[in-house]
Amino acid sequence: MTMIHWVQAGTDALFGLQRLIRKQGKDVRVWTRDGISLDGISADIQQPYDHDRLSDAVQPGDVIVAPRPTEIAIARLAMDRGANMAVGWHVSDNLRAAVAGAAERGLVVMAEAGMVPGIEHLMARDLVNEYRHDARPGDVLHFTCYGGGMPKYPDNFRHKFNTSPLSLLNALATPTSWIGDGEVRHADFPFDVIRSHDLNLPTPERHQVYPHYDVAPYLQAYGFDPDWQIATAQRGAIRLKGWDQGWAEVFAHIRETGKDQKALRELAEVLWKQHPFMRDEADRAVLSVSLRAEAEGKTRWHREWVMDAAGGRNGFARFRLNSLMLALGAEAIVAGRISPGLHIGVTDPDLIANWLVEVTHQAGHSRRINHTRNPSEQAS
Repeated sequence: MTMIHWVQAGTDALFGLQRLIRKQGKDVRVWTRDGISLDGISADIQQPYDHDRLSDAVQPGDVIVAPRPTEIAIARLAMDRGANMAVGWHVSDNLRAAVAGAAERGLVVMAEAGMVPGIEHLMARDLVNEYRHDARPGDVLHFTCYGGGMPKYPDNFRHKFNTSPLSLLNALATPTSWIGDGEVRHADFPFDVIRSHDLNLPTPERHQVYPHYDVAPYLQAYGFDPDWQIATAQRGAIRLKGWDQGWAEVFAHIRETGKDQKALRELAEVLWKQHPFMRDEADRAVLSVSLRAEAEGKTRWHREWVMDAAGGRNGFARFRLNSLMLALGAEAIVAGRISPGLHIGVTDPDLIANWLVEVTHQAGHSRRINHTRNPSEQAS
C-alpha cells in the first residue's frame, strides 16, 4: 500500500487534499502546521506535523507532498526513507544535492509542481511540443512566460498576500538574467527592468512584468532545441498596472539591504500585516505564456496560453490551483507515470494535456490562442 503524506498542511491545501482523499481513500495522511485542525478532513487521518514522527511513519515507496518552501531536511528524510516527493519548491542547488541519488534508487522527486512554478511549465511545454512539428530552419523565436497572484480589487499598493511575502522579497533581491535581441542580459534587481505587458483576455488588460531568476535552465527543461535561434526568452512575474509605483519604497529598501535575511524577514512581517487578503476576499491567479516564430522579419507561427482565475467564497484561486497541481502530481507518482529522478514538473505529453484540462476546468478562464489564425476561426 502506497501512502501519501501531505506535510505542513493548512487551509491552502484543502482543495487538493479533498481531491486526493476522494480518489485515494484512506491512503492519505495529513500533517498539519501550527497545530491546526483542518475542517472537512477526517480527524483520523490528520495530526500536527512533527519531523521525527513523520520519519517513523513514512515507508519505502510512499509519497511526500510538500507545497510550501520547507527545510531541505524533508527532502533528506524522503531519501533516507526511500520515499517519492511532489513539492512546490524551485529546484535549488541544495535540493539537487539532497536528492542526488534518487534516480539510481528508483525514486521520483517532482519539483516546481504548484501553480507558479508549475502550471506555466505545462503551458510552455505544450507550446514547444506543438511548435516542434512546425519548426523551420531560419526561424527566430520569441518566448515569454509570466505568472503571479494579485488582488481582484486592488488598493494603491497593488498587491496583497495570502502567504508570507518572504519568498517574493528574496526573488526581488536576486539577480536575474534573460535573453533580449539574441543576447543574454542581466540585472542586479528584477524591479529595474519592469515593463508593460498587454494580457490577452476577453477584455484586454495592461499589466506589468519583469524577469526573475535565470531563464536558460528552463529553455532546456522545456525542450528547446539547442539549434533554435532565440531572440527573446524571459520568465518572470506579472503584476497589476501601477505595481512599480506602489512598491517604490519596498524596492528602495531591498536595494539598500540586498539579500540580508534578517532585514528581509522583518520587511516581510511588516508587509504581511499591512497588506493581507481578508477572509473570502477575491484574489486572481494570472498566467501568460507565449511562443512566437518569425521568418524574414514577419510572424509566421504564434501560440499563447492565457489563464485568469478568480477566488472568493470558494477559496483563494492561488490555493485552489496550487493544491490541485500537487494532488495531480501525487496521483501520477502513485500510478507510476513519472520516471525516477528529479524533474521540473512533468514532461509526458499525455499528462500535460490532461493536467491542462483539469486546470482549465478549475480556472474559469484558460485558453490557448492561435494568433496566426483568422480571429473568426479561433476556438473558444
